[in-house]
Amino acid sequence: MRKLLTAALLSLPLLAHAAPINLVVNGDFEATAVANGTWRNVTTMAGWTRVGGPGTGFEIRNNVAGAAHTGSNYIELDTNGNTTIEQLFNSLVPSAAYTLSFAYSPRPGVGAASNGINVFWNGQQLAPTFTGNGGSQNNWNVFSFDVYAAAGANSLRFASVGGNDSLGGSLDTVSLTVPEPGALGLAAFAVFGVWAVRRRRA
Repeated sequence: MRKLLTAALLSLPLLAHAAPINLVVNGDFEATAVANGTWRNVTTMAGWTRVGGPGTGFEIRNNVAGAAHTGSNYIELDTNGNTTIEQLFNSLVPSAAYTLSFAYSPRPGVGAASNGINVFWNGQQLAPTFTGNGGSQNNWNVFSFDVYAAAGANSLRFASVGGNDSLGGSLDTVSLTVPEPGALGLAAFAVFGVWAVRRRRA
């Protein structure tokens, strides 16, 4: 039992510093193969569903009009028109807190009127429209929000709301994670569990 307690204590730093698990499927948009220096407009994409138009697909870019925030790919939501994409989460703990994070960039060389993106959690808009004037390259900024799970399916949506001109803002590195204090709580629970077993067997 002493060995179990020692092992649990030694695991605390690992649990406390472990990278949080991203619950978003294909949050970096790397699941679709796109050659370097090109882009693709596809009708289906892993993890995501197109739920609003008039855009007719997902425009995935690889080093076109700017580089990705992470990896090679990123998505522009104004394909051949404004587009809304959604991902559903069916296994979240009701009332539990999660951290939603994503990277946004205005399209290089395009004005703020075309670069708008809105983000929604369970139908509620989380912030004013993300937009800006594009510079000479992608200028990624990361935004994070605390969101709370409802019972059943939870909806995450991103909507392009600029001009319907096929020139819109870009999105990358989308994640939904349990806040880090949850990892610390899990570690403490593990130690307590070992201690409780020891008490019962004493």
